[in-house]
Amino acid sequence: MDMKKYNSKIIMFEDHIEIIKYGTNRITVPSDKNDRNIKAHNDSDDEERQKRRALEQAFRIKRKIKYYCQSNDFDLFWTLTLDDTKVNAKDYTYSRKRLQAWLKYQREKYGKFDFLFVPELHKSGRIHFHGVTGKLSPPLIEARYLKSNRLIQKNGMQIYNAENWENGFSTVSKIQSKEKASSYIAKYITAELIEVPSAFNQPRYFVSRGLKQPEISYEELSDNYFKDFKPSFVVGEKNLLDNEFKADVSIYRIDISEEGELIQNSPPETVWKLRNTKSPDGNQDFQK
Repeated sequence: MDMKKYNSKIIMFEDHIEIIKYGTNRITVPSDKNDRNIKAHNDSDDEERQKRRALEQAFRIKRKIKYYCQSNDFDLFWTLTLDDTKVNAKDYTYSRKRLQAWLKYQREKYGKFDFLFVPELHKSGRIHFHGVTGKLSPPLIEARYLKSNRLIQKNGMQIYNAENWENGFSTVSKIQSKEKASSYIAKYITAELIEVPSAFNQPRYFVSRGLKQPEISYEELSDNYFKDFKPSFVVGEKNLLDNEFKADVSIYRIDISEEGELIQNSPPETVWKLRNTKSPDGNQDFQK
């Protein structure tokens, strides 16, 4: 990527675009960072620096996961747990090998399909997996409560079990919203997961080959470009002297009509967030 000045990052999906507008101009720079490998324990790094690196990596992975989810036609949402009596659920390497072996079996039995799975680090130390699939139709069983035998539904939607997941418990449901599914999965990518010792030098998410990704560009856009659009999220700082709010980052979700026009079918309610900021005397913190 050639270096260029920009104030907006544009993420192009099939039916909408997302624009991240920055308060000040930035410069694109090549990145050689690898989302999969970041050293979890380095004696030369202090604890605060190491935590910051883990948070930064978690943020990059979250962003990539959301892009994958919104760019591909996933239709099933999965939660796969690991049973301690059957597998070593607290060892990351062992757990992810069980997942990958199951994914390989599905591909061999039902043909090629799209998938994205992420691990969840449970507070007990056990590893679970959450994921989405597309073009996969394995046999599913309607989930029922053990005592009453009533069907298990969530928000009026039937929940299923996958009988071919033999490593623990499973739930499967149909995806109703790409945005909600992507947000739900991404939340499990945490700094704590990044720093798990048994996960050192290993992937923190698992995707099939050939998944679509959005087209990303960096442009310098004028304020006039945004005059007809409403941001969904704005974060910035407030000057205590004149009470003026200055936006650091504004995020816009803009629909693309069938004619190719940029519109907002349902303008969002803007969420405003005030950064933690010190007062001019350097002693007081405030937050909205």
